[in-house]
Amino acid sequence: MSSLTDRYVHAVTSQLPEAQRADIAEELRGTIEDTVAASPEGMDPAEAERQALLELGHPIALADNYRGEGRSLIGPRLYPAWLRTLKALLMWVPALVGVIMLIVGVIDQDPPLEVLGSVVSGIFYAAIMVAFWVTLGFAIAERTGGEAEVLEVFGGPDDWDPAGLPEPQRRQVSWGDGILSVVVNAFLLTILLLPGRLGGDLEGFAWGQIFTDTAYSLRWVLAVGMAVSLLASVFVLARGRWTWPTALANAAGTVLFVGPLVWLAARDDLYAWHTLPTAWLNDSDGTFQVNEQSTLAVTIVVLLAIALWETWDTFYKASRAH
Repeated sequence: MSSLTDRYVHAVTSQLPEAQRADIAEELRGTIEDTVAASPEGMDPAEAERQALLELGHPIALADNYRGEGRSLIGPRLYPAWLRTLKALLMWVPALVGVIMLIVGVIDQDPPLEVLGSVVSGIFYAAIMVAFWVTLGFAIAERTGGEAEVLEVFGGPDDWDPAGLPEPQRRQVSWGDGILSVVVNAFLLTILLLPGRLGGDLEGFAWGQIFTDTAYSLRWVLAVGMAVSLLASVFVLARGRWTWPTALANAAGTVLFVGPLVWLAARDDLYAWHTLPTAWLNDSDGTFQVNEQSTLAVTIVVLLAIALWETWDTFYKASRAH
């Protein structure tokens, strides 16, 4: 168990910008040591430490005083993480969307200016989507995360007990894994929300749409599921660990995304077999054919495997975080 001082200092400094944490931690420890040393002779050291922390006040209120500013949409405690995540996503997601729009434009043999317009609009749309969802996720984490948890469990500024401060915890989910999860979810959501479908002709070869009309009509359901999973992944990135609410939200998003795809595959209404771009694979006799049943079976198995693993992994991590 860490000392009350360690837990108190962590509770305060974890809400401050990283550049300030070391100096303020050193200042706080010095103040606490001086207060304990000045306590009445014969007083129990543990009780003296507790009284020193009570005199300093609630860690959230003290952190607010150090910041010397009011609340904002993304506060100083999460601002560095928000900025790091936003930069990483804006570096990859819009670029990937732009490449996809370029490939689609070339396949459709659109005029160069129209292709350029599609690429620029796709990049702009992806950037807006990334900024919106990441900011929303961090704003939710800011208002329902650590600060609200501390206030709820340990009472308000005038009603709290230092003994109830939580142990300092290392991140359960690394920054790399967290950002990768957000990147994947943000990219899939952007693709789902982009207008249009794959199609067109290339050198006389008909590139038909890969998925059926039914599948495209359900993409808004898939987008909702992906948006829920994206918010959960952003929340986890900000908090550094999985919790039961985020695990449940991620599971709901997974069901909304995977469920319709499995249902469509089971009733053979996922792939548009008659328009799949397979002509270039045919041999001279034109005998190449897609094994539809095997493709559908593999699709269902892969989707269910990913969904089950994702759900089990997040619930397992949530259970370990408590």
